[in-house]
Amino acid sequence: MNLISETPIRRLLALGGVVLAGGVALSGCSLLADASNDETSGTEVSSEQYDAVADAKAGDCLPEEMLVEDSPNFAVDCSDPTAFWTLTAIEADPGLTAEADGSLADPTPIYDLCGESVAAQVPGATWSDWNLVYDQTTFEVNYLFCVEALGNPSALGTTPTVPDVGECFNSTAAEFQYGVLACDSPDVDSEVVDVFEVDPAMWATAEADAESMAMGECEGDWTYYSAAVDQFGRTAAIYCTN
Repeated sequence: MNLISETPIRRLLALGGVVLAGGVALSGCSLLADASNDETSGTEVSSEQYDAVADAKAGDCLPEEMLVEDSPNFAVDCSDPTAFWTLTAIEADPGLTAEADGSLADPTPIYDLCGESVAAQVPGATWSDWNLVYDQTTFEVNYLFCVEALGNPSALGTTPTVPDVGECFNSTAAEFQYGVLACDSPDVDSEVVDVFEVDPAMWATAEADAESMAMGECEGDWTYYSAAVDQFGRTAAIYCTN
């Protein structure tokens, strides 16, 4: 039985309407809702927030939810209890054009800046992600950036590490990657009995072969399998769980 039939939904960070001259929005989500200049969904990016992004540099820390409506800040002190991400790279004016929904049609620039494994669900790996700030009139990308979790629990109490053998997780959590929960947590629905790590060269096609991989590679007394599909449609692991 396959517990997951679709790519896990990414967290909606923000989608602004016209908030600066031309309108600037924070994007990076693969499943953003459409918005026009007359309609705003999510958190607008203010001029103060835009300036804060311009001042950011690799090594800065960010809260779990970036550029929230009630704060002019982008980065926070790394000792702040709200610090969740570290900014690993940021590029201004990368020469890219966003789609109307704020996504990028070709993820290659994301891989080039953030690394090929960004957001991949590799067992034992710390969560990583990317995002961008773009002009909603011209769709010009103003900033492209990459983040990695610091290790502090998420708002849902999840340790931001992709689960490995012997660890537990919630396969239906509203988070863009699987994360580790204490196995006695009432939110747990899966315990990893075994996991098959897919060769990166096969990430793009492995989901279609998830069942045969589970049957052929997983050991132990497991009941279910699931393909750990990321936001780019890549499968880095096949989980065999109870």
